[in-house]
Amino acid sequence: MKNLDNTYLVNNTVYSKGPSSCGYSFLKYFLRENKDIKSILDIGCGGGVVMKLVNKNTEYLGVDADAGIYKKKRHKKIKYFKNAIQTENYLDKTNKKYECVVLMDVLEHTDSFLKLFNIALKKSNKYVLVGLPNEDYIMSRIRFLLGKGIMTHGLEMINTKPGHKHQWFIQYKVASALLEKNCKKSKFHLLDTMFYVNQPKTFYKRLIYKVLLAFLPKTLKMNDFCLIFKKSGAS
Repeated sequence: MKNLDNTYLVNNTVYSKGPSSCGYSFLKYFLRENKDIKSILDIGCGGGVVMKLVNKNTEYLGVDADAGIYKKKRHKKIKYFKNAIQTENYLDKTNKKYECVVLMDVLEHTDSFLKLFNIALKKSNKYVLVGLPNEDYIMSRIRFLLGKGIMTHGLEMINTKPGHKHQWFIQYKVASALLEKNCKKSKFHLLDTMFYVNQPKTFYKRLIYKVLLAFLPKTLKMNDFCLIFKKSGAS
């Protein structure tokens, strides 16, 4: 069971104290610094967990395709569609823009890595937040060297629901450079980056973990990252 508030923030890095939700944590700390945001579009909202962070004065809409991996939340502020194409068509046809568009753990599951990102840029008049896994993480590399499959990519995914599978191998530097280059034609720029480190639950294990990873570069010890894009000229 994940404890959504089991985290703390130090220098743009979110540290967990046991199982938590990186997407929820990224948005929690972002909204803490941007309390005046009036509208949020949550693309790939899943079970609607992000909605818990939105105050009653902020307009919220969550949309998602039915991936069969989460319990659907029946709520007037969430729309579910049969598949990704229907979701994209709905977003393309509606003219409404939002102050903040969120894509947490979404793009790695899509057939076209950039399509939903470009839609998000069109739907936003200020911010776009993109959360992605860092598959250069040191523990993933060790697993692979020990002969185990890369999580969410290997043949062990055959008997799991498609929504769990990643279509792309995400590396922080490659993904951030690609999205930063792509956003410029929509007059957005990369404003900031947040990182997520999932630590063991117990204090002593966390201490050992910190010592072992202390001298590694951030790209090897973070589990996830969040890219914060802002539209040029937006106040």
